Amino acid sequence: MLKTRPGWLEALFPWEQRSILVNGRRMSYIDEGPRDGRPVLLLSGNPTWGFLYRDFIEPLAAAGCRPIAPDWIGAGYSDHPPHDASLTFAHHVSDLVSLLDQLDLRGFVIVGQDWGGPQGMGAALQRVERLAAAVLMNTWLFTGTLSKFHLSPKPWTTWHAPLIGPYLMKRHQVLSQHGATALTVRGMTHHEARAYHHVYDERESDAVVMTWPRTIPVTEGDRGWQDMKAIESRLPELAATPIALMWAPEDPVFTMETCERMQRLLPHAEGPTLFKDARHFLQDDRGPDIALAIVEFLGRKLDD
Repeated sequence: MLKTRPGWLEALFPWEQRSILVNGRRMSYIDEGPRDGRPVLLLSGNPTWGFLYRDFIEPLAAAGCRPIAPDWIGAGYSDHPPHDASLTFAHHVSDLVSLLDQLDLRGFVIVGQDWGGPQGMGAALQRVERLAAAVLMNTWLFTGTLSKFHLSPKPWTTWHAPLIGPYLMKRHQVLSQHGATALTVRGMTHHEARAYHHVYDERESDAVVMTWPRTIPVTEGDRGWQDMKAIESRLPELAATPIALMWAPEDPVFTMETCERMQRLLPHAEGPTLFKDARHFLQDDRGPDIALAIVEFLGRKLDD
């Protein structure tokens, strides 16, 4: 069963919350715009959910697209299994493939940021004959070090420590209850902040928030290493697929060095189009501007 959304959320996020069963768990998503419009999957990362894309829904629908914003299992209004083993990289990719198949999405577009990039493209490569285009924002599709952030004791390696990591992430919920608001540039209202964090209010509901950081494959043998290697090895198959890079250069997590490596892996990709006055969650800081840039890109690159 879907959770009951609080009344105060409706003014900020009025779209119907739908759900389907994927691999035995309930995945929540919103599905707007014309049914025969081009599907545009809006894929968020840690610790956010579909609310991150609230400024994208109406511009995409007005352009004739069908914006779909799923919540990964463990996040948003989807089921929140408490077990780490239920929230692996492979699980998330498989869940999205199930959604693509059940909704029979064809000619779809992937819009991915943070974990929405590798998980989204991992699924898209399983259905590559139905992929029309991709927009990648402050994300990565490769193994190895991402930035200094992922080597720093505070906060990164501390989150991974055996005792203090669970203490900070579980007891104090430093990421699930503070992650989105800690990186905002424009500032958030009280209700905007609550919208991001309230989906993790229930005890033991934020297991995915700890699993995701521990799945980033920095060194060989890390969990997620082989999954990411498989995606990286198949990127040449996308040489004819329109791809745009859109980036917040002030992001401390996925820096411009990350973007440059993405350019080397996807040499035909457009951009990067840079969005200043934005950090990691650039969709929140510059949502309307990015949405218009995506509409322009898709209108220019894809035939109706």
